Amino acid sequence: MAIGEERVRVLGWEGCLNVRDLGGYASRYGGETRWGAVIRADNLARLTEAGRRDLLAHGVRTVIDLRMPEEVRLHPNPFAKEGEHGVRYHNISFLDPAVPKEDFTTLANDYKWMLDTFSASVAEVMRVIASAPEGAVLFHCMGGKDRTGLISALLLEVAGVDRETIAADYALTQECLRPEWEAWLESEPDKREERERELAKYMPTKEVMLEVLEYLDERYGGPIEYLRRAGVSEEELERIRARLVPIED
Repeated sequence: MAIGEERVRVLGWEGCLNVRDLGGYASRYGGETRWGAVIRADNLARLTEAGRRDLLAHGVRTVIDLRMPEEVRLHPNPFAKEGEHGVRYHNISFLDPAVPKEDFTTLANDYKWMLDTFSASVAEVMRVIASAPEGAVLFHCMGGKDRTGLISALLLEVAGVDRETIAADYALTQECLRPEWEAWLESEPDKREERERELAKYMPTKEVMLEVLEYLDERYGGPIEYLRRAGVSEEELERIRARLVPIED
């Protein structure tokens, strides 16, 4: 999906599978979302040295790690410690492991529960993005699918991107993670059928994200109102929008 040099949706940073630039999406505010402004990703601990160089070359200067403390301990973020890389690192756990999780019914219902229960974490992520210094902002979890997918959808809503496009961006994770999923299925052939059923339960389809966004409409009056009620200010929303979309006077 290249649109000229450097303008590529899926970024092939060695070690990671699900790194994507949120640029190039049409906005109702005019034009397109900026390339190289906001990046969504999977677990950065997987990056090779070459992958880390690519991240820095892409202009990333802020990293927001959405993982829980135990995940961070087991898979340390390569940018967590201050160094010559010049990246500002923030660990804002989307989930609180102390909060009992609801029984799984559907992936969409899982997401609704996450947004209802951890709105304070979502607001904190938004505030960091709003106040981030010059340079690209990258946020990530483990697979770049669930926590990262929800933050991406909310950001694209703030940027004025249409829902079909937001849902398609979310579903692109299928393509990115397919090699990993296929390797998992093939690793134990006798369990393939069982594992295929498990994957199907958690598959990131467009319909899942569309259902979640509709839920935010019904319960909160829309994703933007959800963010306001979570504590994100109008000034912060405007700063996020300005980071994502070139606003003409």
